[in-house]
Amino acid sequence: MRYILLILLAAVCGYAAFFIGQIQPGNYVKIYAGSYVVELNLLGFILILLLTVLALYILLRLFGAAWKAPKSFSLWRSNSNKRKAADALGSGYLSLIKGDWRLAEKHLTTKSDASRIPYVNFLAAAQAAQEQGRMAQRDDYLNMAYQAAPKERLAIGLIKAKLHQSAGQYEQAEATLNDIADLGRKNAQFTAMLIQTYQHTGQWEKANGLMTTARKQSALPDAVLSDIANQGYRASLLGAQDFEQVWKSLPREQRQRIENVEVYADHLLRVGSNDAAEKLIRTSLKNGWSDHLAHLYGSLQTGKPAKLRRVVEGWLLARPENAELHLAAGQFAIYEKNLDLAKEYLQKAIELSQLPKAYSLLGSVYEALDDTAKALQLYRAGMVGLAETKKDQAATSSLSAAAEGELMPVLKNS
Repeated sequence: MRYILLILLAAVCGYAAFFIGQIQPGNYVKIYAGSYVVELNLLGFILILLLTVLALYILLRLFGAAWKAPKSFSLWRSNSNKRKAADALGSGYLSLIKGDWRLAEKHLTTKSDASRIPYVNFLAAAQAAQEQGRMAQRDDYLNMAYQAAPKERLAIGLIKAKLHQSAGQYEQAEATLNDIADLGRKNAQFTAMLIQTYQHTGQWEKANGLMTTARKQSALPDAVLSDIANQGYRASLLGAQDFEQVWKSLPREQRQRIENVEVYADHLLRVGSNDAAEKLIRTSLKNGWSDHLAHLYGSLQTGKPAKLRRVVEGWLLARPENAELHLAAGQFAIYEKNLDLAKEYLQKAIELSQLPKAYSLLGSVYEALDDTAKALQLYRAGMVGLAETKKDQAATSSLSAAAEGELMPVLKNS
């Protein structure tokens, strides 16, 4: 309509301009309306005509505006609410970053019904609720997020699982991840979270089964994946029913890791496989050092204590300040019945590090040499290192008994 009026106005103006040169002062226009006759000057008529058209245009515009007023007001109100919702979402996230959980939840839920992305409001509000310890409200917000955007099931599921992980609810996190497994197989974040869930629930076989996929997707840094894999292999070794079978099934690089060697060597000593343990420890210490392996080496009971002591003395050349090696050398010297040499090594071990076992063994040496006072002094010193809460007499007795049970048969024969 607007364009039609403009065209008519332009046509009239063009017509008037065409005849403008022919207009004489005496020209007039007569308008007959029934029995009435209106006589106007031509220029006045043109002016009135223009004003009439302009007034008609304005009236039509006002009518159109009045007709559209309800819809325009509704649209204005909707846009205003959306702007307020966007501002509330921004304020909510800022409060979330600052750690003001209560204010964040208030901002995020105030205009959520007008938000363009309400599920984002609810997901952030769920985090704010969890940080306040309101788990039931958190779950309500998560359900509201899903209802607001059911097509975003993967994103909502990942956030939900992440919140469960943060709360230490790894079983729930696993259940949530399983619910979105059909959508998350090719998603790196899904793979990373599933591996971490298996890690915390001790499902190492499942975690290792995802390693290849995780590396292809770059789901986690290689260092993190390697650490999880190492934890898995170590856990499988610690929980093994058949140590030999599990040990042989480990990849070669895992059988060379010091942490795994320590576990297996300790097992060999418990079952009395001293020769196998000696070879394993000696080979491993050539590739990497471990004080625990040195300690285990000193616990070996074979028929060749002098040979083992010389091996230890060889290591001492490179590590003269290692207390565990001095302790091991002292133990082998006791097995050799060389008490003077044993005293020298054990005293050095105590000087370097107050090892309770060094105190107990040195006390046994002095007791074998009939120096009861010195032996008792060493037992008491060792007792402090073992358990400060025990009474001196009880600790001395138990420590002495332990030392005697281990080495007194050797000392009595020396």
